[in-house]
Amino acid sequence: MEVRYDRLILSMDDAELEQFCRHWVEKKSGYFEVKRFAGTGDLGRDVAGFLTDQRHDGEWDNYQCKQYRSGVAKSQGLLAIGKVLYWAWKGEFTAPRKFFFVAPKGLARLLDGLVDKPAALKKALLEEWNSVCANAITKKVTIPLDASLRAFIEAYEFKNVHSIDIDGVMADPAVKPLLIEKFGADPGTYPPAVVPVDVASAEMRYIGELVEAYVERAGTAFSDHQAVLADLEHGPDMRRQRDRYFEADAFQKFYRDNTSASVIAGFRRDVEFGVVDTWNTAAPDALARVEAVMKQAGTITPAGPLAKYAHVPVKQGMCHHFVNDGALSWKGKKP
Repeated sequence: MEVRYDRLILSMDDAELEQFCRHWVEKKSGYFEVKRFAGTGDLGRDVAGFLTDQRHDGEWDNYQCKQYRSGVAKSQGLLAIGKVLYWAWKGEFTAPRKFFFVAPKGLARLLDGLVDKPAALKKALLEEWNSVCANAITKKVTIPLDASLRAFIEAYEFKNVHSIDIDGVMADPAVKPLLIEKFGADPGTYPPAVVPVDVASAEMRYIGELVEAYVERAGTAFSDHQAVLADLEHGPDMRRQRDRYFEADAFQKFYRDNTSASVIAGFRRDVEFGVVDTWNTAAPDALARVEAVMKQAGTITPAGPLAKYAHVPVKQGMCHHFVNDGALSWKGKKP
């Protein structure tokens, strides 16, 4: 049965939605840091995406998370905008570059219409300030719309106010890694590996160790990898090892871009722990160690959302990546 992730998001309460929104914004590109504000003292902010290390002294985007039974009402929306602009006017932070209503169930018709008409939205906030904002921003005092505050609001670009409903959330590429991480969504299959004809400089660490292993086994001083590839006995094996390396390479690159760092890290950890005892077992020579580790790697059953796509060559090729990264050595210990 297909899981409806949109329904899971629609069922979240306000706090859960804010947490989800924070992690979602963290996965969007362009932010130096993302912070969630909760409880009293949030000054109208739910989730802030800072564009620079200046944080609130520089540009930032405000994500206002609202999970109501129905769409966000006009008065609620005007108050949310008014509160943030008031505290910006007071100097608590700069006015947000963009103001997003993250409202899975959407905005009520009147508010939705105003968001699509920035000039009308600004006019409504100014005209309804006394009834909507003056006594609701803080319980301590009534906040009149004096000339200075009015000028500050009028200077704000209301075209930067946007709404994101559940369709907008689900259509954002940045949400896919979060659905995989939080709900175990299927990440999809990775594209086929392409093995370049020429050995690239990025491969040279594990290739160099394989050349040494073939020299040890054959008792022949192969000058380089080209000499091994030309050898009738060991050339086919080296080509298979490169196939494995690039299968794992295609796997990692795709899922690094389409899941999250923690998912890839978990997969690599499963493979490493699955082969390390075999790796550390005494072997007649380095090539025997390669052969034993390849056999063991093929039997590993990793956990997590990538398991169904972790074909045998991927798990085997990951071992060459461990060597290439300097984490392990085909010589049986770290170099």
